[in-house]
Amino acid sequence: MRFNAYFVRFSHSQESFQGNVLVGDKGMAASFSKISDDLFTVHFKSQVELRFRQKVDFRNAKGSFVVLLPALAQHNQRKLKKMVEVLRGIEEKPFREIVPVLLAVENFLEMEGLLYFFSLERREAVDVLTELELAQQAKVINLNYLFITSWEHFQQSLTAMVGTLRRAFEGRERTVKFAQLEKAVHVPQESVFFKYLLKKGSLEFPCRIMPGALIFSQLPLSEEEKARMADIERVLRSNKLVLFTFENVQKNTAYSIKQINDALWYMLDQEKLLQLDERHFIFSEEYGKIINRLKKFKRNQGDIMTFDDLRALTSYTRKYLIVLFEYWDGQNITRRVGNKRQILLSA
Repeated sequence: MRFNAYFVRFSHSQESFQGNVLVGDKGMAASFSKISDDLFTVHFKSQVELRFRQKVDFRNAKGSFVVLLPALAQHNQRKLKKMVEVLRGIEEKPFREIVPVLLAVENFLEMEGLLYFFSLERREAVDVLTELELAQQAKVINLNYLFITSWEHFQQSLTAMVGTLRRAFEGRERTVKFAQLEKAVHVPQESVFFKYLLKKGSLEFPCRIMPGALIFSQLPLSEEEKARMADIERVLRSNKLVLFTFENVQKNTAYSIKQINDALWYMLDQEKLLQLDERHFIFSEEYGKIINRLKKFKRNQGDIMTFDDLRALTSYTRKYLIVLFEYWDGQNITRRVGNKRQILLSA
């Protein structure tokens, strides 16, 4: 894997300077910045592939530097101080000893991209990471990319995830949004690590993972909750809002945001509702009817459908037709062809 910057070792009196170095048989411009004594960072204008302990010569001057590590991220002064400690004596260390000290600086490492740098076969790296995990020095999150974190960081994050879920469960909160968990563990919900923590942490609780939230599936509904769900359904149907948004429920009922949120998530869990995107819901019974009409349309009128065709099937406004078509496109039920849709669903 190529990198724009590396940590290197050599002696030079200046704090920073420009130079021209030989990479292979090619001269490349580079910028050098001292971080401590004989340790520098070298920056290239384009990405360069170098190896651990590689000796690189200057093109037009005597001297060379030794490559120690790629610069994997932007470092503030605090991190640079830690990195200096890591770099001291790193040339004599085997790969097994480098990984734990590097994880003391970086929360995450994608070792797949470092195999060439350390001249390692993938099998060798897997063996080392497995050994480190057994010794509770590292935690492998994803074997495909050899994505790892320190054992300490993993345990702290998992404890925060489980603690947040337990408090919600014991407090009889029916749903926990990913945004709430993201704040607790300080990990983006889109990341592989968040999904790993969620899957691992939720094993202790009877729950179901939905898009954007976790639902505790075995908390018994109180009579008040049952009545609220029934009332929300009655209000929506009486207002002919079989496809609706959260705001529609707010406008037509006096319930709080939390009460509405819990009711909708539980109705999703019971499969009374289907979520089409972040904002729009539809009653499952209504959705099933539309799918049957879609199949009938394909049998009788062919597999190309316009907005007017879908409007005739549903009586929905264009705003809701767009929501349906975009959901179907994502589910491979339809495929966009210009301003029309091709129905992929079997008739």
